[in-house]
Amino acid sequence: MQVINLDINENPRGAAGTVYEGASPSDGGTVKKDVRVLYLDELHNTSEDKEAIEIAKKDVMTPKDKRIITVLAILNVLVFSFIGVFIRMSGGADPYDHIKEEVRFETDSGPAVYYDGAQVFADTLTPNYRQSKLPAGMLGRFVPLYATNEDTAGWLRISGTNIDHVILQTENNEDYSRYTYYGDYYIGGSIFMDYRNRLGGSKGLSKNTILYGHYLHNQRGMFSDLDSYMDVEYYREHPVIELSTLYGNYRFKIIGAFIAAAEAKYDNSLFYYWCDEFSDANTLGFANEVAFRSYFVNPSIDVQPSDKFITLSTCSHSLDIGGMVNARFVVVGRLVREGEDPSVNTDAAYSQPDRRMPQAWYDRHGLTNPYAHYAIWNAFA
Repeated sequence: MQVINLDINENPRGAAGTVYEGASPSDGGTVKKDVRVLYLDELHNTSEDKEAIEIAKKDVMTPKDKRIITVLAILNVLVFSFIGVFIRMSGGADPYDHIKEEVRFETDSGPAVYYDGAQVFADTLTPNYRQSKLPAGMLGRFVPLYATNEDTAGWLRISGTNIDHVILQTENNEDYSRYTYYGDYYIGGSIFMDYRNRLGGSKGLSKNTILYGHYLHNQRGMFSDLDSYMDVEYYREHPVIELSTLYGNYRFKIIGAFIAAAEAKYDNSLFYYWCDEFSDANTLGFANEVAFRSYFVNPSIDVQPSDKFITLSTCSHSLDIGGMVNARFVVVGRLVREGEDPSVNTDAAYSQPDRRMPQAWYDRHGLTNPYAHYAIWNAFA
């Protein structure tokens, strides 16, 4: 073993296992220390050593540090997971987006080329034809859609808007309120037809075909474009609704767009616009009710007793009371008659600032309802 003589107050440094020998300041005896012991003894370190040790201590991850980092990592995962779920459930991740991007108008040194949304949608599916019993007389364009999901009722489109959707229908008005065509949960749901409505064919369309869809704040999905019809200029650009059911193709000229209360307690003259059947004798009463309430009026579109209608309904925040969405925004169209020109003259259309609103709206703004004395439209007259 190598022995080195030095004063014990000097800094002893050397290879591990080296013994240092020197005179003790107290009794003059011999002192022997192992380098590893002396090196850890703060009294025998230079100022440079002390600084190095402090730096080393900062670099060492304590158990507490590890716990903190683990907790932060877990929180990081949870936050990103929450964001992902929130985006999907809040309507931020529209499951139909990849379809809609493919059905836009395209121009190639000439007139716009229209891509059939239903056909493009069908091309993305994997139908199971063996397990599907196709209804007699169904249009061929809907075979892939129906073979994939037998709740398929048709397709809805308003040219130039984001409304270009598959329509679904079940035995109630709840199943597709929060679910997609694919069966996945999605807060934006799907566009669905009132369970009472007929799809055309040999039985014809219902007097009033009602379609429901959600209004989404953070995107233009489902029926989020509907409230744009508050502006007469927007109406002039998009005056026609196109509906295809399993059995036929139809067009409707829009005759009005309005706010309606969702319940009678918010309107003492509640407009039952979601009535699916009413008599021909009562048809003009329905059309007048739409006209009284509409943000715009187009006198160039007439209504006859035998006419049929389409009604698009979504949520509106115009009457939020008690934290609840108590109103609906509604767009109504009149079916283009056989042999009638499907184009719409919008030159005569004008906005209507004195439209009729639900009673709760007048109460909320401290106003008197000028239509309070009007008779309530009776859908069953």
